[in-house]
Amino acid sequence: MASVALLAPAAQAQEARQQELTLGATGFSYFSYQRPSAPFLVLEAAYHRRIASEGPWSAVRLGGGVRTGVPGGAIFPLEGFVQVQLSARIGIWEAMLGPELGLSGYAKLATGTLLPMQELKAQEDARLGPVYVAFNAAPVRLHFGRVVASALELQLGTSPVSFGSAVRVQVGLLKLGVEL
Repeated sequence: MASVALLAPAAQAQEARQQELTLGATGFSYFSYQRPSAPFLVLEAAYHRRIASEGPWSAVRLGGGVRTGVPGGAIFPLEGFVQVQLSARIGIWEAMLGPELGLSGYAKLATGTLLPMQELKAQEDARLGPVYVAFNAAPVRLHFGRVVASALELQLGTSPVSFGSAVRVQVGLLKLGVEL
């Protein structure tokens, strides 16, 4: 009987909704050995769907979206991405993490270098491509009924052209979403 008392009553259990739409503001930059990119501030729109409505697979979400903002030295100020996320929810708090694969028009390092060697600049530029792979973590994500608010998400990524030679660092400033 003691184990029954530890289970949450049915009224407190919260069923995971299947779909979610989010809008948010994100900032990111690329960093290489000699020079970084310009810092980019972009708006993001995303859609995610849970694989299942209950059971262990309800913790897995698939989704994607777009990011755009002021060009600020970008090749083409648009980015598309797909994500797989694992979630864990306790009450109103839900943490998420998972990989992201994207295609970015922002993948361009700054024109100035620390050293005046043009050969090094060309080699660095060749190591950065438009495709990136990244890992996301969203530790500050709260549910208020059907509304979801998330802040201070962290993403670390790189270009698979030359894995690890240029690092992408992204901070999700604020995202607001609605569960459908």
